[in-house]
Amino acid sequence: MSAGFSVYIAEDEPLARESLLGMFLGVPGWHVIGSADNGETALHECLLRPPDVLLTDIRMPRLNGLELVACLREEVERLNAVFITAYDQHAIAAFRLAAVDYLLKPVADSEFQACLARVKKRIAEQRALHLVQENHPQFDALLRHQRKQLRRLVVRSVGRTEIVPLSDVIAFSADGNYMEVVTATRRLLHRQTMKSLLAQLDQDAFIQVHRSVIVAKVQVRALKNTAEGMLVLTSNGTEFPVSQRYVDDLRRALSNS
Repeated sequence: MSAGFSVYIAEDEPLARESLLGMFLGVPGWHVIGSADNGETALHECLLRPPDVLLTDIRMPRLNGLELVACLREEVERLNAVFITAYDQHAIAAFRLAAVDYLLKPVADSEFQACLARVKKRIAEQRALHLVQENHPQFDALLRHQRKQLRRLVVRSVGRTEIVPLSDVIAFSADGNYMEVVTATRRLLHRQTMKSLLAQLDQDAFIQVHRSVIVAKVQVRALKNTAEGMLVLTSNGTEFPVSQRYVDDLRRALSNS
């Protein structure tokens, strides 16, 4: 495991971004692995290569810093976010997202160094926990299960990223490597496989009813026998097929809900 620390900087102001890059140059062990001038690019690059630390401005185009961190928290196991902004009214929202630190512009060197010390302590604790998980598989499995249960879905499509609360989702319908996310008012195409989505969903809230369909239990209104087979009727009037192998599980789940 590397003893160094990787950093990503999301800042739309060129001078502020260059200033932050320069501050890291003289600090041993810290490596800036990327930077962006907007939230969408930062989201894409941080998902491809998650950094140990994300430094992000709050006011940015296409995804602001708060939205960026909220999206990443659904996908990245250990995210250490530091918000940097000229507007201290965002402090409460920042710390609600469990930010490691919050710095005001212009960033003083003493505050910057103190921030790095706090981040290093946080990462050391995370790495120690990781070692415990590696040596205790049952503990690791429990933590991973709890971490992976989604509350919101980050739906990425061409030129746009949306956050969809799972409480709004009626069903998921698979088509290859894509999932159609069905809500009461719209359908969104989301790039994710059925298998990986099932691993993240709360099994008390969602159930697979067909090889290509997952429904929210609370959205089920009826089961219907038809000449073509069993159908499940959901709250918005949409019907989805139910495979015979899932019928008993679905009935049992609904009777216990």
